[in-house]
Amino acid sequence: MEKEELKRSKLFADCSDEALERLLDSACRRQECPAGRRIFNAGDPCRALMVLVEGEAEAKMTGEEGREVVVEHFKAPALLAPAILFAAANRVPVEVNAVRDCVIWHINRETFFVFLQQEPSVLRAYLEVLSNRGQFLSSKMRNFAVNSLRNRVLEYLDTHGSITSVTKAAQELSATRPSLSRILSNLLDEGLVTKVKKAYRKT
Repeated sequence: MEKEELKRSKLFADCSDEALERLLDSACRRQECPAGRRIFNAGDPCRALMVLVEGEAEAKMTGEEGREVVVEHFKAPALLAPAILFAAANRVPVEVNAVRDCVIWHINRETFFVFLQQEPSVLRAYLEVLSNRGQFLSSKMRNFAVNSLRNRVLEYLDTHGSITSVTKAAQELSATRPSLSRILSNLLDEGLVTKVKKAYRKT
């Protein structure tokens, strides 16, 4: 069962059973985390590669005023904080909570480093993950820096189709609820958005 769980991740999809057995015989552990439970806190040290093989999780960051911002949503299979693993200051910058019941494999950092040298397919897949993370973060920074909240709301509606929860959408857009409500009200007045019951949609 353990090998099959790891093979759900693209990282280990091309690994032989022998290689995975060798990995599992080393410093690895399996964690089950029920929905609503904290997986790790912001500031926790990252000493192991964390492979989400089942469930969903959400990364949040808390601002100075105590406002929570949803940074990212993870759906298995996924890696949690892969870019932090080999950083000089390898402490995770966000808290991560289980949205649905999760199964996570923790693979010791040094064990994983040796495994990367032994398995080129895993090394290549890991580098691809890190490259994609860099692109994702660059795109996210650009959206925050360049786009106004108004444009971000319109892009959000293009992507998601509707806003049914202003509170949740405000978290995902890194905005306050009153600010988002004001923008939506302006867009309604301009005829760019319609409201049916509690759902906002582009006209």
